[in-house]
Amino acid sequence: MKIFKGVYLLLIAMVILVGCQSDVTNNHKSEQVSKEKHEYKRIVSLIPSNTEILYELGLGDKVIGVSTVDDYPKEVDKKKKFDAFKLDTEALIKAKPDLILAHESNKATQEKDLKKLSDAGVKVVYIDEANTIDEMYSTFKQVGKVTGKEREAQHLVKRVKHDIDEVKNSIPKDQQGKKVFMEISSQPDIYTAGSNTFYDDMLKTIKAKNIYHDQKGWIKTDKESILKLNPDVMIDTSGQKESDYQKQNNNRDGFNEINAVKKGHVYALNADLISRPGPRLAEGLKELANKVYN
Repeated sequence: MKIFKGVYLLLIAMVILVGCQSDVTNNHKSEQVSKEKHEYKRIVSLIPSNTEILYELGLGDKVIGVSTVDDYPKEVDKKKKFDAFKLDTEALIKAKPDLILAHESNKATQEKDLKKLSDAGVKVVYIDEANTIDEMYSTFKQVGKVTGKEREAQHLVKRVKHDIDEVKNSIPKDQQGKKVFMEISSQPDIYTAGSNTFYDDMLKTIKAKNIYHDQKGWIKTDKESILKLNPDVMIDTSGQKESDYQKQNNNRDGFNEINAVKKGHVYALNADLISRPGPRLAEGLKELANKVYN
């Protein structure tokens, strides 16, 4: 299940990268958020980060459905589940939502299906993709504006900023600048994060260096490239156990010469905490900093 989540994250990232090349998504902000105040009572959220934001804004009792990969907070286990990559429009209409919080990635793949729901009278709002922490704050405000919880959204932004500042201030100055490799998938190909991704911005926030920062987006790489860049720290987010990731790198040809492997700085992290641009990000950032500066 955890491996599936890692693949799901990679699929979302790829879809967003393709979708962002289309003019369709460039002007959707002005189309989305109505200035009219409306209290929604039956909300469906199609991506975990939106769901977590809704709960933090005090709207958990209004959420009637979530995506099939939602797992936080635990209350979502009791909600109706919908596959965000293969929408069942009949099931969605049958659930009688008055608001569907979709995501920019859904617009690239599911726009026709979501238009059917919109034509049926359901309010459909596409929440923007967040590639940076600042963009994440904007999504908090966007969800707050849509749901009439603007004040609560401002409070949420303030709290998360404070928590992130605490993490940043805890990093020893004499250890800053470590080179980090983030592995988001290892089979069949190795994928990592370059610039203009959430992982890259998180590493920048904790004053670490992403070894693939010079490349943009989600990158397919190889063992030779990793060897050449010689990271100080290697972190897996695919969902495998840390001991398995360490064994994997010990068995990769030549990796015994990489600083991270030689010094035992090879780790695995819960992808949910560091890949979801949501209210728990400071918690994930703290875990990331603890691994990098261990």
